[in-house]
Amino acid sequence: MDTKWRNNLNVVGWLFLFTLGLSGLMPLLGGYFYSPVAAYVQMAAGAAAITASMLLLRKVDVAALFNYPSIRSLYHRIPIDLRALAAFVFLLITIGNLRGNIVQIPFTAMSGIFLVKSLVMITVLVTLTIVQGWFLFEVWRDAAFRHSSWQNSLVYRTWTAIKESFLTQSVGFGLFWTLGVMFASGFGLMIVLYIHGAAVLYIPLFVLVTLPTLFGVVRRTGYFNRMVQTAAIVATGFPQPDLPLYGHSGLRQLAGSINQMKRGVESSHAAQARSERLKTDLITNVSHDLRTPLTAIITYIDLLKMPDVSEENRTLYVDVLAEKSQRLKALIEDLFEASKMASGNTELVKQQVDISQLLEQALAERDEDISASTLEFRVTKPDTPVNCLVDGQKMWRVFDNLIGNILKYSLDGTRVYISMTSTPDALTLTFRNIAKYELNGDVDELFERFRRGDESRHTEGSGLGLAIAKSIVDLHGGTMELMTDGDLFKATIMLPI
Repeated sequence: MDTKWRNNLNVVGWLFLFTLGLSGLMPLLGGYFYSPVAAYVQMAAGAAAITASMLLLRKVDVAALFNYPSIRSLYHRIPIDLRALAAFVFLLITIGNLRGNIVQIPFTAMSGIFLVKSLVMITVLVTLTIVQGWFLFEVWRDAAFRHSSWQNSLVYRTWTAIKESFLTQSVGFGLFWTLGVMFASGFGLMIVLYIHGAAVLYIPLFVLVTLPTLFGVVRRTGYFNRMVQTAAIVATGFPQPDLPLYGHSGLRQLAGSINQMKRGVESSHAAQARSERLKTDLITNVSHDLRTPLTAIITYIDLLKMPDVSEENRTLYVDVLAEKSQRLKALIEDLFEASKMASGNTELVKQQVDISQLLEQALAERDEDISASTLEFRVTKPDTPVNCLVDGQKMWRVFDNLIGNILKYSLDGTRVYISMTSTPDALTLTFRNIAKYELNGDVDELFERFRRGDESRHTEGSGLGLAIAKSIVDLHGGTMELMTDGDLFKATIMLPI
């Protein structure tokens, strides 16, 4: 016989002796006995059994009773309050059986068989009581286990459910009002069946209280089902009309929340559709803008390969190639910079910079183009320096892009207004011009890559200027907004000081 089975038999023997000892000592707690001799005999036998069990305990691994993980795991799934109640009931039953197990004098064969059968049953009860008590002790000594077991108890969950039912008070009161009315109606019906004349009071109360309550429950159930159906349809992406708002209950709040979420879903779908359209436009525009100079380069290279090209034409072709190559280079650099901005891989070298002076520098570098245009620039800025913590090179790029757009897309012979104002917390720069081309669609789309005010794309430029400018401003913790009013185009930049 292996060690495990031998230990299990020893545990069974110990349990039997321990139970016999407990049963024998029960006369100390009082109770009925056939004679004092029987009580003394039983107590002597109990003391001997207890002593033997204590001696055997040194050689027995009683902890083997609890080394069954599957049983322990299954037992711990039961709510702790039910386990405690079951352990208490088992304890009472065990004590009752122990006190009822008495020795009869004179001793007969039948009484001996009864005593053995009783001891076997009581041993099982003692075993179950000890195991449950040990498992409960495991819960009690572990604070985290105790806390989680309490949160899983029926008492805690019931109390939590009651509290949550009153998170919206009208719903909680409505629930308990309905339960109370139904209980009172059922109890009243029983009274009507047993007490003559009670129907005189019951019928008016039933008509005035029970029927309206049932009607309200049915109506609210239908209202709730409409919400469930609407939410399910909205989740699939199909538009639905707003739910009507009735009364002042929690269901009205729920319907309002569903209406709000429905509008959010619709806006999300619209934004997603717009994003897909802009993505398609991006692919189309970048393909067009890159292909145009590339096609010209290939064409003029083929012309240069012709043997009968004159020196004058050869020089002309080379100049065109140089121009188109620079154009292609500028497009690729702008695309690369816009991608870096969007991915957040751009590092800023911030320092205190006079924004007024930086704006003057950007205008000075465009002075030749401004003089060649028919535009009249009006610049308004503070007389004193306005310092901001910015990356001067990147912020100069913002101003240069905006001025470049103004030169490309402004109506000839109009005025351009550039103003700068400051407060203790922020600096605001405004660029206003009259557009040469009609500004159609959403003005925010002008921030998209390769988006131009000139939809025909006859002008030079990558369409990335505003996208890059906005990305730079965002990286500085500022904001850049566009606004159109008819042909008036307005770009506003706000930077923290």
